[in-house]
This record gives sequence, C-alpha cells and structure tokens, in this order.
Amino acid sequence: MNSLGYLIIKILLIISIIPLILLLLKVFSFGIKTIKKNLIYTSLVLFCPIFLIITLNTINTEKNTEEIEVEIKKNDSKQKAETIPNFSQLNPMYKFTREVIIENKLFNKNIDINKCLEKEVMKNQNITTILKEFNVSNKDIYNLDNVLKTKNLFNFNKIKPKDKYSLIFDENKMLAYMSYELNKSSYLIIDFNDFSKSKIQNRPHVIKKHELSGIITSHLWQAVNDVVDSSLETEAVVSVLADKIYPWTIRFTHLNPNDKFKIIYEAKYINDEFIKIENVFASVFNHKGEDYYAIPFKENSNQKYNDYFDQNGNNLRNFFLQAPVDFRRISSKYSKNRRHPVTGRVTPHFGTDFAAESGSPIFSTADGVVTAAKYKKYNGYYVKIRHNSTYETQYLHMQKRSVNYWKKNGISVGKKIKQGDIIGFVGQTGLATGPHVCYRFWKNGKQVDPFKENLPPSEPIKENNLNEFNLKKNKWIKELNKIEYPDYESIDFDA
Repeated sequence: MNSLGYLIIKILLIISIIPLILLLLKVFSFGIKTIKKNLIYTSLVLFCPIFLIITLNTINTEKNTEEIEVEIKKNDSKQKAETIPNFSQLNPMYKFTREVIIENKLFNKNIDINKCLEKEVMKNQNITTILKEFNVSNKDIYNLDNVLKTKNLFNFNKIKPKDKYSLIFDENKMLAYMSYELNKSSYLIIDFNDFSKSKIQNRPHVIKKHELSGIITSHLWQAVNDVVDSSLETEAVVSVLADKIYPWTIRFTHLNPNDKFKIIYEAKYINDEFIKIENVFASVFNHKGEDYYAIPFKENSNQKYNDYFDQNGNNLRNFFLQAPVDFRRISSKYSKNRRHPVTGRVTPHFGTDFAAESGSPIFSTADGVVTAAKYKKYNGYYVKIRHNSTYETQYLHMQKRSVNYWKKNGISVGKKIKQGDIIGFVGQTGLATGPHVCYRFWKNGKQVDPFKENLPPSEPIKENNLNEFNLKKNKWIKELNKIEYPDYESIDFDA
C-alpha cells in the first residue's frame, strides 16, 4: 500500500480512539448497564480500533518483507557482479570457451580468463600431443582415457582434424578443464582435478514452427533459399521435399518456372543455428497446375518412420521404402559418371548414398530373404536382400557392431526379413569417407536408380485408420490453405 493510504489509516485509528475513551468514561461513571443499552454503538466503537490496528500491522509486515526482498536482490546482484568474470579479457573469437564457462558455471572455480585457449585439432595431432604441451603426464592421459572409455563418454582415437577444443586454466596456471566439441548438439568437458567428474554436456535447443511457401523461378533450391535464413536449412527443406516426400511423385529435374510449394514443419536450433528438421506436418506441391498434397501418417505405433499420403489416402511412395535409414541428406546419387571421393577417379556409382548419424539403424526397404551378410574390402560390412524374382537391394558400409546384431537376430543367408526390420547400423567401413549407407538396387539382375524406376505402388491407408487420417488431413490442409504464396505478379520468370 502507498504512503498516503498508510497515513489515512493511522489518522482513522487516532480518531477511533476518541469514542473508545468516551465509552470507557461512561462505563466508569454509570456502570456496565450503559453498554447493554447501546450494544450496536458499543460494538462499533470497540471493533474499529482493533480492525485498524490489525491492518497497520499487516502493512508493516508487508513493508518489511518488501524491504528484505529488495535487500536480497541487491546482494544477489552484487554477488553476481563480483562472481561472473569480466569477459572483456577473453578473446572475442573464443565463443565456444565462453559458452562452456557460462553453461557449466566455471566462473565459480577460480579460473583465469586470461589463460584460456581455443583451438582446432591439427593434422596428425592426437590427445597426447595436445596435452603434453600443458604438462599433462602420459600417466594422467592414460588414466583419463580409461575413465572416459569406462563411462562410455569418448574414445580419443576418434579425434579428428578441425574438431574444436578449449583449454581453461586455474589461477595457478594449471590446466583445469578441457572441452571438446563432439557435434553441434553436445560437447565433452574434462575436469582435470577429478577425471570422474568429466561429462558430456548437451546444448539447450529451441524448436520453431515454420510455414513456408515459394514459387519456382529457376530451381527448387533457389525458391527455398529465398524464404529461409540459412543455406543449411535450405538444404534440409529441399531434401525433405525432393528426397523424402515426393521422390516418386515429382521429377525435380523437370520443374516448371511457375511450380510452387507450401510446407509446415518444426526445426531444431542451437545457439540460433539451424540443426535439423524435427517434424513435418504437411506439404503441398503444385506441379504443372496440379496440387500434390502430402500428409505424414503412421499406420501403427510400432512403425519407425512416417509414410506420406495424398488427400485421397494413397501412399506417395512405392512398394519400397523411400530410404533404408533416417537420413540427413542424399550425399551422392546414382550416376554413371561420378568422381570417387576417396580414389579421385571418375567411375560409375550404381547406388544412392544416404548420409546419416553414425550408429543409426538401417532398415530393409521391403519384405525379402537375406542372400548375403558379410564383409568385403570396398563394401565394408553389408547385407543383400532378394525381395522377389525381380528386385534385390544391398546396404553397404555398416558399423562392425552390426555383426553382433546379425548373430543375435539370426540375420544370415535364408533369413526372412520384413519391410522396416533393422538389418544393421550406419558406419563407414570399407571405402567410405564418412558415415552413410550406400543403397544399391537391382531390377532383373541389373543395377538401376530406384528413384527413376516405375516401381509397384504401396498400399493406401487401411480402412480402420481412415477416420484418424481424415481428421489429421482436414486439419493440416486447412492450415496449408491459409498460407499465401509470394507475390506472383512481382516474379520475373524470364530473369
């Protein structure tokens, strides 16, 4: 309550005391009978001062509480100002180091901001050559390596050139912490005072919903890039449209200049940087004047992936799954004239490379029987499956741990496989530069590009799922219809 209100209550209290004094004088002069004759008046005279005293006490308590809270906040601000280091002393290029210090509250650990270093792993460097310069003994490096392996945190053999790391020192110029960036989502932080406290720190992320629309002027990439903020997000949206949703429906090498699209999706961001598309809710691609709607839907809860269906409930993919893995992008397509990334020679590439996270499960793209599950020098660990008298598929460069999975699940020659069954894990064994699946496809004994073949259609939505699908379809088509295309009149298709 403000000061004026507080003053008014005090004045009322003083005024209320006067009738009380007069009442007491009457009682002394004429006895208790006076109260009984004027009971209502007497009650008011007694009650008002009591009520006003209680009100004043409450106000005083609140006032004291507020003062205490203000004092606490002042002390907290003062303490924070004293505790958080002055980052003006830190190299402004050391953004990773600053992030590590703040997120892990290392400013409470007596670190020396001036001594921090942030570097990238150089060619032929390993953990020993990195740490020896800072007086870390071979014994400590050996013990650290054992702790990290035991806790399944990191294997120093996986250190790669250009990976980023940060070194943080204490006030005695001794190495206190090392952080090593594992990927965009997480980093390893090593505590040199106690190796057992080392951990993987996941970066906080933000999920944003986007509603995009675009019109083709030259090609799909340009149309998407005009309406998103980064080339990484452009690549992801193009991959979703061209490689995941419409690869069998639309030939993206033959788009018209007036084709257009809308898509609703959620994307993951870390430190305001695009990481990946998390969910696709719906899309529509207008090609040659015809709308191709796509609604993601799982026919059962055990399904590991979304299928995309049109507005009539027909599956947009063919008899085979669109891909054998949950992939980030198609890193290399079927080609009769490709320069190999390892050998540098121009040779045919009779497969489609799907770049994916190392260790991701690989699925059989259709029902079939295993005809091979083994290792070859260039293929690495691989599985080959015959689906019928016409089609075969092969999945190359699997992780070595796939062998244990094969043994445990009986994946060997003659094993019957269902569409979507896990047959191994993404790796880079054999002749490979990074984690991916090389997916090869045979038709009548000849290797072909599955995306250019007229493959058998998949089953439409099952009747028992139609009601659920229609509810979802109607909701998202309504949302798509609310999105406006860019100003058509201002676009120069001849530019």
